Parts: sequence; C-alpha cells; structure tokens
Amino acid sequence: MAEPATAIATTHAAGGAPTPALPDEPDAAATATAEHVRDRLLRGAQLAALIVAVTIQLTNCLPQLITNRDRFGHWWMEVAGFLALASVAAVMATSLLRHRAWSNRLALVLAGVCIAASVVASVPVPARLLLVADDWSFGIAGWYILALLFRNRLPVIGGVLALHAAATVAEIAVKGMPERYIAAQMGMAAVSVFGFQIAVALLAELLRRTAGAAGEAAEREERSRTDEEIAQLTHRDHQERYARLLDTTVPLLTGLAYGTLDPADDAVRRRSAIEAARMRQLFAETDDVSDRLLHELRAGIDVAERQGVSVQLAVRGEVRDVPHPARRELVDLAATVLTSARTTARATVVRTHAAVRVSVVADAPPEVAAAIERTHRTYTEVTTTTKNRKLWAEAVWLTRSP
Repeated sequence: MAEPATAIATTHAAGGAPTPALPDEPDAAATATAEHVRDRLLRGAQLAALIVAVTIQLTNCLPQLITNRDRFGHWWMEVAGFLALASVAAVMATSLLRHRAWSNRLALVLAGVCIAASVVASVPVPARLLLVADDWSFGIAGWYILALLFRNRLPVIGGVLALHAAATVAEIAVKGMPERYIAAQMGMAAVSVFGFQIAVALLAELLRRTAGAAGEAAEREERSRTDEEIAQLTHRDHQERYARLLDTTVPLLTGLAYGTLDPADDAVRRRSAIEAARMRQLFAETDDVSDRLLHELRAGIDVAERQGVSVQLAVRGEVRDVPHPARRELVDLAATVLTSARTTARATVVRTHAAVRVSVVADAPPEVAAAIERTHRTYTEVTTTTKNRKLWAEAVWLTRSP
C-alpha cells in the first residue's frame, strides 16, 4: 500500500532525493470534487429561485400591500406577514452568500413560517378576494417554499405546497364559501399558481438528478487522475528506494562477492546487519498496518535479535501519523544502533502532540556515533552520547501543529 498522506505531494528524503507522499484514500479527493459540483449547481439554482421570489415580493406584493392599507382593516397583519416572509428571505440569502447549506429541519421550519405568514397576511382579506390580486401572500409564500426545499425530493416539495393550499382552503371555508363563479375563478387562480410552482419543482428534481450525474462524472475523472498520479509517484518512489540500495547495499555485496571485504571483520558484519535492517524496513513500508512506525522499527529489531542481541522495546503515547521521510529517518537511526549492538539494546518510542522521539541505548562501538552524526538528515534532530561503553542516540521529529 502507498504511503498515507493528506494530499498528493513531493517531499525530500534524508539524502535530498525526492520522495513522493501518496494519498491515504485516493477516492476522498474524487468524492469531494463530486460533492462540490453538486453543491454549486444546487446552490446556484436556489439562489436563482430566491432572487425570483424577492423580486416578486418587492415589485408585486409590496405595491399591493400598500394599496390594501385602508381597504380591509387590520392592516398590521398583512405587514406582519410581509415582514415574516422578508425575514425568511434574509435567512436564505445569508446562508447562500456564506456558502452554508441549511438543514432539512430548518428548511421545514422556515416553510412552516411561510405558510403561517401567508395565512396571517390573508386574514383581513375577504373570502371572495382570496387567491386573486388582492391576496398577494399566497403566491409569494409558495415561491419561498420552493427556494427552501429545492434540495428535497418532489414528494416533499409537493406535500408542503399542498399543505399551503389546504390552509388557504380551510381559511376560505371558515370565512364562508363565495358564489360559484367566484369560487371557480379562485380555483383557476390557485391551479395556475400551484401548477406553475409544481412545474418548477419538477425542474428542481431534474436539476438535482443532473447535478448528481455531473458530480459522478467529476468523481470518475478525479479518481482516474488521482490513480494516474499515484502510479507515477509510486514508480518514482521505487526508483528512489533502488537508488538507496545502489549507494549502500550494492557496494557491500560487491565487496563480499569479490573478496575485498572480509565477512569475519566486525565492521563488515555490522555494515551487513545495517543493510539487512534497511532492506527489511523497505519491505515493511509496503505493508498495510495501523502503526507504521512501530512496524518498521520491529523489522530492525528482528534483524538485531537474529544476531543474538537482546532487545527491549518501550512505547509511550498514542499512534501518530508520521510522514514517510521523517519516519524513515527515525527508523534508520534506530536500525543503525540496534544492528551495531553487541549483546543488549533498549529502544524507546515516545509520542506526544508536539513530537515523536525514537531513542536507542546499546553496547555499540563508538564509531557508530560518528557515522550517525555524519548522516545528513532533513526532518529529524539527532543527538548521540557515548558513556561507559554505551551508545545513546535519539532522533526527534517535531510536529508542525499540535
């Protein structure tokens, strides 16, 4: 499995060679892109519906509200309904401009406010004038309901609009049914408004499906692009790993093969153990495990134990996600000391929010400390101390954020 990271990026390993950091979940970016496409389409449609509703309220409803001031009495009820609808518009506009989607519960609550505002505003209007020009609140409330429920499915939108119509019918029944021809005109007006709003709801359903298809297409494209980048970065990572072997392992094997290096020499045996540990760690990097640092560290411990070294391991702190280059430097220091030990070694891993520390105490030769200090490191800080024939070495990776 590729090295986890939050995004596709290129970092640099200890020797300065580029090391690719692969994404933890390639599908995450594709899913985010699809959601972004769907959200933009639906938010744009909601904004358009809101603009239409606000335009109707200001150009048609407001003049009619002013006209009704001295006609029916209780004009304050119409003003209250008008302000309630305007408040709903303000809430929607604020959310859309801040790119924040409202929840379904809030949408239903605001839709209920729209229905209540329509009923309150139409209370002063006589029954024979409901659903016509004098009853300005019926149509505008429906438009706000559409804008609020644009992301919901058609049955939800239709149900709320039907509830709105039922409230108006109940109000007419309470006030008294008008003459037949007036009732027929009211029915035609209601069907006209309600039918047009249902047609817009059908368009909303079609747009929602189109947005879903567009999002899925964007997701497939993003996944394909991500997979291609992962393949390229993985290939580069393999090349970088082989380059490390060419610099260290191949010369050792060549010397042993041609007899220029003596296998009985302690220095040669120590180099062989170190290279064996490094190869084991390279193989361990491809394993799918939850704690990569300890998994790769145990690869070096296993090599040391095969040489007869007694190794103790102490771990403190929770699992931390250490970037690949930094983790490689931490493990490389530990492997160098562990495989150079003669009889005993103790490795300690301390993980906090601020840093990850890997330290090893072993009865290793003093020249190992000099070799460690000569190694160029980019991501970790290394400290070595030799005392009483014991070598203590520590590598620290400081996190950038707590």
